[in-house]
Formats: sequence, structure tokens, C-alpha cells
Amino acid sequence: MENEKVIEQIKKSFCNLTSFKERDNALEIITAFSTINNKFVSVFVTITNQKIVVTDSGWIDQNYYETPYFEESEDLIRRIISSYSLNYKVKSTLDKTGIEYYYKICNKIEEIPSAVFDLANFIVGAVNSFCIQYKDEKEEKERETFRSDANTFLKINYNNDVKLRHYLDDYKNIKFNAIITKKSKINLITYVTGSSPSYFENDLRKSIVNFEIAFKSKYENFIDQRITIFNDKSEGYSPERSSSLFQLLNEKTTKEPIMWSEKELILEYI
Repeated sequence: MENEKVIEQIKKSFCNLTSFKERDNALEIITAFSTINNKFVSVFVTITNQKIVVTDSGWIDQNYYETPYFEESEDLIRRIISSYSLNYKVKSTLDKTGIEYYYKICNKIEEIPSAVFDLANFIVGAVNSFCIQYKDEKEEKERETFRSDANTFLKINYNNDVKLRHYLDDYKNIKFNAIITKKSKINLITYVTGSSPSYFENDLRKSIVNFEIAFKSKYENFIDQRITIFNDKSEGYSPERSSSLFQLLNEKTTKEPIMWSEKELILEYI
């Protein structure tokens, strides 16, 4: 497949704003499609196993479009993306490093413009779904600030040993706020915060479920610590109201919850 032929096919179907960039193993098509955070959408054309593949090159998953992250909206965003993928017949796959790629396959060059059109529209919808704020500003500010502070603390102290928003390989749909690997042992970390008791309890329930699933993982024998960090400075922190959930969480963890005001304790455990 010659890039010139692909470019010719694309130019027949798209406006002159479309531009192209040759990569090592793909042709990047910079479309005229734009997201609501003013990012132009790129798709990539390559040949894999004698098939013409049009892909996002993992840019959505790697956040090349610089979208904000609202953890509480993750389930809703995934449903929106699933709806778009069905509508545009876009498939997805994970590479060896766990990066998710969205793609369409073409059998001949003439099908590329249609695939580019579908994938570009899909990317616009997916990226826009991340940009829309579904929760109230107070909650999002609370969550983003605490997540950023906790991430920074762990990165400073554990460097390359920590992976943020990561998963166990056999349960890739369940993400922990952090996974720290030291001396071949895995340590699972979740964060709990909230601008109100209900939001705080939502995080508690999510932590309980994630740790419960971890018991079923093939890596269970390699898991050393299961720890939750509480934002005890948040307005949603209410030990009396949430006592039953606190107790249930304690049954799933290896240590008592670490209060953010005493965060250095984690350095003693891991």
C-alpha cells in the first residue's frame, strides 16, 4: 500500500484542511474534526497481517487529547463510548503494555475514507464525553485535588515502583488508584474522599469491591498489602455515619485505613 494512494483517496472525501504525516509504521491523517476542548483528531493507517487497519493509535487511552479525569463519571463515560463504538462499528484491543486501541479494518484502499470518517466521529464523541462535567464542581475539585496530592506523594516516595490507576492483568476492568511493586510483591492502594458523606461512601464501596475481586486474582499469593488512604480532611469523612462500611472495608484490607493527615504511615507498611 502506498501512502500516496491513501492520501489521494482521503482527499477525494475530505476537505482541504486534512493534512498528513508519515510515521515509522503508519500514516497519520490529521482530520478537520475537532473536539470541544479544541483538539484536532488524528487517525492512523497501517497494515497488520495483510489487513488495512485504521486506528486511534491508543491516543484516547493515553490521553493525547488532554481531557480532564472525573473518576466518579468513569462508568457513565464507558457506557457512552460503548454506545459510540456500536454505532460506528469500532472495535478495541489491548496491546502488551495494556494500552487500549480503537480501530476499524478495511479490505481495500477505497474503504479507507469511510473508516476514517467513522473513527474520527467516534473519537470526537469519546473525547467529548471525557470533557463534559457530570458531577458538581465542588465534588470534582475535591476529588481531583486529593487524587493529585496522593499521586504526587506516592510518586515521590516510590518512583518507578508505583503505577497509577492501574489494574491486575487478569482483571483489567478493575483499576486501583495505585499499585506498588516491591521485591516481587504487589501492594494495592485505593483512595477514599468526598465532598459529602454519600460521595465518600461511594468510594468506600468501590474499594471494598475492588479488594474483594483481588482475592480472586491469579496474583493473590503475590499480594502483600491491601491499603486504603482516607482523606480525613474532606467534608464527607464521617466515621459515625459510615461505621458499617468502615468495618466491611477492614475485612478486605491488611491494615487499618491510613488517614491522609498521617500519610507517612504508608512508608512503614510498604
